[in-house]
Amino acid sequence: MIKGRSPKRHPAMSQKLSVLLIAIGLAAVVAHLMGWSLPTLRWYYGFDAAKADLVKASWWTQNRGEIIGHCLACFTLGMGVLLWLRPLRAKPHTQRQIKRFKSMGRGWVSFLIIIALLLLALLDQALVGKRAIAVKYDGKWVFPAFREAAYSDRDFGGSGQEEANYRKLKRRFQQAGDANRVIMPPIPFDPTFDSDNEVREPLEARNGLYYKVGSSKPYTGLGYRFYADNDSRRYSMQKFRQGVGKGRETIYQRNGDRAVEYDWVDGKRYPEPSFGLDDAQSYEAMEHTPLYAMTFAPLPPSWKNHHYLGTDSRGWDVLAQLYGGLQVVMQAAVIYLLVTYAVGLTLGCIMGYFGGTVDIILQRLIEVLANVPFLYVVIIIADRIGRDNITLLTILLVICVFSWIGTTYYMRTATYREKAKDYVAAARLLGASSLRIILRHVLPNAISIVVTLLPFSVAAIITSLTALDFIGFGLPEQYPSWGRLLSDGVSNVEKPWIVSSAFAGMVTVLLLITFVGEAVREAFDPKKFTIYR
Repeated sequence: MIKGRSPKRHPAMSQKLSVLLIAIGLAAVVAHLMGWSLPTLRWYYGFDAAKADLVKASWWTQNRGEIIGHCLACFTLGMGVLLWLRPLRAKPHTQRQIKRFKSMGRGWVSFLIIIALLLLALLDQALVGKRAIAVKYDGKWVFPAFREAAYSDRDFGGSGQEEANYRKLKRRFQQAGDANRVIMPPIPFDPTFDSDNEVREPLEARNGLYYKVGSSKPYTGLGYRFYADNDSRRYSMQKFRQGVGKGRETIYQRNGDRAVEYDWVDGKRYPEPSFGLDDAQSYEAMEHTPLYAMTFAPLPPSWKNHHYLGTDSRGWDVLAQLYGGLQVVMQAAVIYLLVTYAVGLTLGCIMGYFGGTVDIILQRLIEVLANVPFLYVVIIIADRIGRDNITLLTILLVICVFSWIGTTYYMRTATYREKAKDYVAAARLLGASSLRIILRHVLPNAISIVVTLLPFSVAAIITSLTALDFIGFGLPEQYPSWGRLLSDGVSNVEKPWIVSSAFAGMVTVLLLITFVGEAVREAFDPKKFTIYR
């Protein structure tokens, strides 16, 4: 070893990040195989379609959640291993840039707040959800929120086999005054399809479509029937889209267990049930009420009911939706940045470094894509695929197809400028390959321009998802959405807590990201910090 030199070691931060990525990838796979539902890690396998369990669904539709989850876990593992083998080492100029970023009060504080929000989002069902964190029953503790399989009401002394309602279970245990306990999350409601305050409105059929009585707009939502001799017991549940039956119709036993299920496609029910074939005739013959739509009156904020920001017109908790929307946009931002910048940086470097025919061909491709109307493409895809079959990946794929163009132009210009400098010519004379010159010389000097765009790209994807949901061409209702909550608030302006909460939450996050973006742009200004190798 040369005197005065220390041995080459992994930078501490790079090593910790590598170990963290490897641990996350392994934990996600192990947890899924063991049937655990761990906070945040369950997102890896959360890309199932809304109707993935239909009998007529394709193999890809039925298995896409597991396939995508394994791919994402392998990608995380691969990134961790790559980072271990090729650790990141901060150059002196990068350290000066980071130090300058930390010195900018507003941007640095905003960055810390965003990190805090990210950590809160990572708590997932431990902070927000209708499943209990822990239940003590007959001296034994179970943890429903962290288990993929559901516990039935019968497991806790009830009579039904449907999933236990833990809010009611907690009240039941409290009234009994025994040693049984239920520990709920701080916000004990799911972001979607979870409410306690229901109002029934009858549905009527007109010209083959279903409407609420007195309404001229075809009904979209869930329709319910109840047993004729006991209208507190649900007989069936069915989904309607624009007045037409779609998805799955479930007929229930009197104790709440499912008895028969039928699949509906475009208003037509398959004659054979997909579940409960032997019991179909007996349950079809039972008397039941007509169809009802379940509506919910918006409730103002209430600490007693744990609706800290109130509920919307569907009875869904506003704060839970804001939290769920934050999780969705952060998840979307990570995927969007990885895909968009990977494509943009690659094509930009190729165009700028090789130029000539390659540059001309790729520019013509970019011009074609730039003139395709993005909103029309989303509308067409939503119509052809069906709103209920759209997933977060579907929306992000469409957005990413058009979003790499701006990054490519920035990178192309920066690469052209760096390629003309002497250090690139010197590297060529020394026999360096084009790939080595791009990765080891051109990219480190040109990347600072693109880094300054990252915060504004995050703001752009948040705005795009919110806008699409607001106009009704975004994610289905299975995904919590700021845009849908904002739309509901605009439609119910007399209930100010809905629109004010959605507006305040979205504006706060966008302002924080903008402040970070301004600080990053100032700290990574290439006119202040440039390196030559």
